[in-house]
Order: sequence, then structure tokens, then C-alpha cells
Amino acid sequence: MISREQYSYLRKHPTFENLTRDSFDQLAKHIRFRKVPKGQIFFYAQDPRDYLFVLQKGYARIEQYDETDSFTYLDYIRQGGAFPFGDMFQDKPYHYTAIAMTDLECLIIPMALFESMSKTNPCQLVYICQKLSKILAFQELRLRNSMRSKASERVVQALALLYWDMCQREQLVSLPFDIHIQEIARLAATTRETVSHVLKQLKQDKKIIYRRKILTYLDIEYFLANLTETY
Repeated sequence: MISREQYSYLRKHPTFENLTRDSFDQLAKHIRFRKVPKGQIFFYAQDPRDYLFVLQKGYARIEQYDETDSFTYLDYIRQGGAFPFGDMFQDKPYHYTAIAMTDLECLIIPMALFESMSKTNPCQLVYICQKLSKILAFQELRLRNSMRSKASERVVQALALLYWDMCQREQLVSLPFDIHIQEIARLAATTRETVSHVLKQLKQDKKIIYRRKILTYLDIEYFLANLTETY
């Protein structure tokens, strides 16, 4: 069972606000609360896609590997986010692994029940379509920026997108989780050495502070100006 506070939080969450009171009350009976410590994997790629997760507190990283176990995809889920929406209404497993970037408090919703209620609610279906469209638009933006020929520009774009996606909504000046140089390199499709060089230059230019894996933005307008477009 979830608490009254958690019930109220979910009832106002965009993912559930279109459900009728009766439908939501029925769903709430099956929702579980879970604390996940930093660094713990809370589901793996190819696990049965049994649950929708809502991050009430904390941040998560999702990642996907290819058949050779090489890194192919990396993204982050911010506090308040619900996921996964990919493969909705399809009997498919999770296609990525989810890891706690900070200590998490999450609410776990049975996917089959959520999907069955959503199918019969036109407003809920519109919300899911709009949600998927926003996810697609952001990933298209990332893809366009990753096609820039200069690796140094791709690093700046990766940092700009991180600010836009993880910091701007909550008016944060620092990423709310640790980030390794190698992670930035993966996001920018370049080498660790290139990222180290770009970060050093950005620090000298007083655009950022990067210390002990904490990234702080000093010149936010610089990074926002480097986004080719927003969504």
C-alpha cells in the first residue's frame, strides 16, 4: 500500500491525472513504494516489462548495450519522471537497463493494469501519444547535435542538452548527480581525451566548474545558445 501523501502525489502526476477516480483508486491498490540506493540496478534489459516507474525522489540512468557488449545508448531520467513509455501496449521486455544515479524513492505501477486502463480512456491515450512525441523530439535533437563534425562542438552540445533536460526545469546550476568524463564522452560520441581537453578549456573560460565528478554551469546562457533548437 502507498501512503496518503504518495496517493496525492500520483493523483496529480501528469501520467495519471487523466484517469477517472475509480480507475485510479483501483490502480492505487496495486502500487508499491521502494527505496533504491545509489548505484543499484533496479531492472535489466530483457527483464519482463512488468512495471512503470515514477521517480518521486532521485535520478536514474538508462543504458543499452549491443551484442558485443559495447556501449550503444545512454540517457537519464529526472526526478518526477515516469518511465518506460517505449513499447507501450506491446508485450515486450525492457530494452535497456536502469541504474540509480542517486538514492531513489520510486513508485512501482503494474504495467498491464496501467495499459488496460489507458486503452479505454481517450484523454489518457492522447497524453501517452504526446509524451512519446516529446521523447522522440528530444532524441532527434540529440541525434542532430551528435552529427556535428567537430568533436569539441559535440561535447559542448552534450553538456547543453544535459542542462536543458536535467537542470533547467528545477532551476539547478549543477547536475544533480555525479557524471564521469567517460559518460560525457559516450553522450558526445567522442573520446575521453577530447572531453578532458574541452572541459579544461571550458573551466579556463569560466563556463563551468567540474570537480570530483560534479558539473556546475557558470555561464548558462552560453550553453542554451549552443542548442540548435529546443522542444
